[in-house]
Amino acid sequence: MNLQENIRRILREERTDPKENPVKYYYYNYLNENPIEFEGLFLIPKWTGLQIKWKVKNPNDYSYSKTILTQVLHDEFKSFCDMTNTDFNKYKDFASWMKNIRNNCYVSKEDRERLNVSGKQIKHIDFSGVDYRYEFDFDYETTHVTTNDPEVEVYVYGNITNLIKTDIEDNLERTLEKVKPSYFISDMTDTDYEEWKEELHTILLPMYNIFVNNPRVYNNEYDYFELGLQQIP
Repeated sequence: MNLQENIRRILREERTDPKENPVKYYYYNYLNENPIEFEGLFLIPKWTGLQIKWKVKNPNDYSYSKTILTQVLHDEFKSFCDMTNTDFNKYKDFASWMKNIRNNCYVSKEDRERLNVSGKQIKHIDFSGVDYRYEFDFDYETTHVTTNDPEVEVYVYGNITNLIKTDIEDNLERTLEKVKPSYFISDMTDTDYEEWKEELHTILLPMYNIFVNNPRVYNNEYDYFELGLQQIP
């Protein structure tokens, strides 16, 4: 360490006390102003005078969830708090501020292309529940990926046409009934809806696999997926 760096270190230590300002002390003396690396992402801290603001450096363009990264920051700060007997809940928001991102989740260019390829392969749905059968054509538009702790939502949107509802119990005289696409899900009975959720997992499996194996988006210890296929608003 040269003289200039030593002077800077001393000055930081003199103006930073773990009891008076634990977040500032955390930044200068625990993090040493260095980034945190997580699964190929680099979380860059900056002390503002009131809090630490973090930005994400993503050199390999990975998809990531803000929820997951916030948890990484919380875990790091919790380690510091345990060592210094600092009130974690009191200061955690000051130590882990991140800018909001759309849907709380960034989807990489590669993953977006994979979503679109998979979505365009969905052309026709023929689903039989316990009470009713639903059959329709599907013209894919887009996929929204949202993370809300502890849920990862993957909703596929498109134009539903030629939607027909069939009463399964009416074996002799098949009753066909048109259903408005926007009311497709709410029209289902509770029993059929549970069956539909299982069917969705099969239909959207390629999209599910994009994120379930990405630790930057999904934590298999406590997160769960919510899948949806709906008429575009």
